[in-house]
Amino acid sequence: MAKSRAFPTLQEIEKKLGYKVDSLDYPNKNTDCFYLDLRQVPESVYWKTVREFEEYERRTHCKDKRTASELALLQLDLVHIAGCDDDTVSLTRKTNAYLYNHTVDVHLGCGFHLGLLVTNEEALNTLSVARLRQNTSEDSTPSLFRLPREIRDKIYDFALAKGNWQIEDVDDFNRCHFVRSIGDPSGFYFPLRSKVAALSVSRQMRQEALPFAYRRTLFHLDDMDDLVKLLVAVGKVGRDNIEMVELAWKSRADSELKWDEDPNSHDSSLLLPTLHAARCIQLLKQCKRLHSLRLYLERDLMTDISPDDFKAHPGIKELCSLRGIKRVRICDFGHEPVDGHGLAKWLREKMESSTEEEESGT
Repeated sequence: MAKSRAFPTLQEIEKKLGYKVDSLDYPNKNTDCFYLDLRQVPESVYWKTVREFEEYERRTHCKDKRTASELALLQLDLVHIAGCDDDTVSLTRKTNAYLYNHTVDVHLGCGFHLGLLVTNEEALNTLSVARLRQNTSEDSTPSLFRLPREIRDKIYDFALAKGNWQIEDVDDFNRCHFVRSIGDPSGFYFPLRSKVAALSVSRQMRQEALPFAYRRTLFHLDDMDDLVKLLVAVGKVGRDNIEMVELAWKSRADSELKWDEDPNSHDSSLLLPTLHAARCIQLLKQCKRLHSLRLYLERDLMTDISPDDFKAHPGIKELCSLRGIKRVRICDFGHEPVDGHGLAKWLREKMESSTEEEESGT
């Protein structure tokens, strides 16, 4: 955890940076704001400075390849990056003084909001995709596109093989795929499955085949934070078509925050994530085709926490609001089923039932 590491004093860090990180230039304290890894921007000036210094050290090993036009773009106070239906993304310059100097605001039509504090480099990555255009017109008309659309859809559905998707390198995903995909709320440019040829033949074929590629892909997420990032990154086309998800119900950002608040606590309920639970479920509810969900929970939670505390936990309440999923399976982190346990069975039945069934008592 962050505070278990040995850090220099605030004065020592500021001396190396050559400036002070003034909290007044950071986002409003009343608004949640996060770094790309979805760790919350701290209120403490010291821990903000530590994060700034970590980025400073990383920068010393990187060359600045920004062009003059890119530098000029970053001087704008507000850039409306892109929109898709009711989903919008905007980039705001907060200051020129620090490395973390822009905020990215993601607003989805469902009411979801995610505020991110990013560096110049990360802001440029977001803009790099936002400046692309989804022109799906082709210079010529291949024979496939002369067929009726319903026939082409049947071909895509038959031809696209099932596949799996998971994050191999979290840092790489955050700095490359996630931050770039934010600039495209439609999800057209998200790098879903590079080995699926139909997604790289032409723009029109990619647009038509993407929904089927999402439907035939099993998404495995080792962390709730990663699911939030994924469902923002895949855009509307991804959320509209994802059908199968495997999710470990834990959060690195949440665990670190709770450790920072009370490193000596042994309360088992602290193992249940809270920080991004509402965002996670809010995004999953936008996956209208989701019919298969495999949840991984810590087995000890089934024995160390009382049933009443488990059911009353804010994160579990959010899970219970996700209804009507055709197939829910609950396993421990060792992939062993725990569906037979009373709490797991209760949770599964809640999520598989519809709201109408709950109201009628059936």
